[in-house]
Amino acid sequence: MAIALSTDDLPVAERFERWLEHVSRTVAPVGATCDDRARFRAVVDVIDLGAVHLSTQDVSACRGRRTAAMIRQSDPEMFYLLVNTHGHSAIEQNGRRAVLRPSDLVLYHTSRPFYFETGVNRTENSRGLMLTFPGTLLPIAHRKVERLAATAFSGREGIGALLSGFLLTLTRGTQSYREADLGRLGIVLTDLITAFLAYQLDEVTTISVEAGRQSMLFRIYAYIQVHLADPALSPAGIAAAHHMSLRTLHRLFENEADTVAGLIRSWRLDRCRRDLLDPALAGRPIRATALRWGFRDVTGFSRAFRATYGLTPTAYRQRHR
Repeated sequence: MAIALSTDDLPVAERFERWLEHVSRTVAPVGATCDDRARFRAVVDVIDLGAVHLSTQDVSACRGRRTAAMIRQSDPEMFYLLVNTHGHSAIEQNGRRAVLRPSDLVLYHTSRPFYFETGVNRTENSRGLMLTFPGTLLPIAHRKVERLAATAFSGREGIGALLSGFLLTLTRGTQSYREADLGRLGIVLTDLITAFLAYQLDEVTTISVEAGRQSMLFRIYAYIQVHLADPALSPAGIAAAHHMSLRTLHRLFENEADTVAGLIRSWRLDRCRRDLLDPALAGRPIRATALRWGFRDVTGFSRAFRATYGLTPTAYRQRHR
């Protein structure tokens, strides 16, 4: 991760203002106060994943708000998704207040006023993982997503735990990521964010059987995205991971555009196609590309690729150079 801000080497009198300036400059203007500026500390590290930015935040107790006047001045129409990893934080928006314990998640956005607190008891540091992404990235209507603002969700179980775990993994492996990897990880993360939000919308707005089916489908889609490169990924393994029978899994997909196995194959082929188009991977053998995305049989991969895209992998790469 790249260090975006560390107040450790700054004069004490400048630390809080520099942090506030950083927040206002990198996302959207906010106002804030701190009861103990002499002891204020902030360290922010950032990973650029294309349209999505992931940052680790370690910030002393403070509080602030984004006002309607600030929104009129500048609104980048960005969403924040915060995973609180240490201490207690709070977010208020749309008439709701979410107080976050460790492992809780909360969504809020720049287009409506909000109030925030880090270190709710005003004595502790607050640490968290912050996702910042444009509203245009989501395939879900904004009016629906706004229903989730300032609602605390658990990151200790279900798809919340899947998303939180994926973010923690991203922050721990940054030294091994290449430039091309970051873009691909951003795509996977976007899909996972969408699945998480869609799941929560189903949970908080309906109790119908169809909503439950859609919720489970989104969880399965997210699971497949995360495990796509694992050659052992299979319908049987997916069913076991979600505590259902293989028959139940197949029944879930009866009205979908593809079967479970077909979906896995289609997504793997698409990931291989993207790798073949990536100039940074031009020297990677076709076999290595296939193996990287979970194909065990390279000959079978080549046949499937040609059937889907009309060219062999080699010819496809050459045509798009």
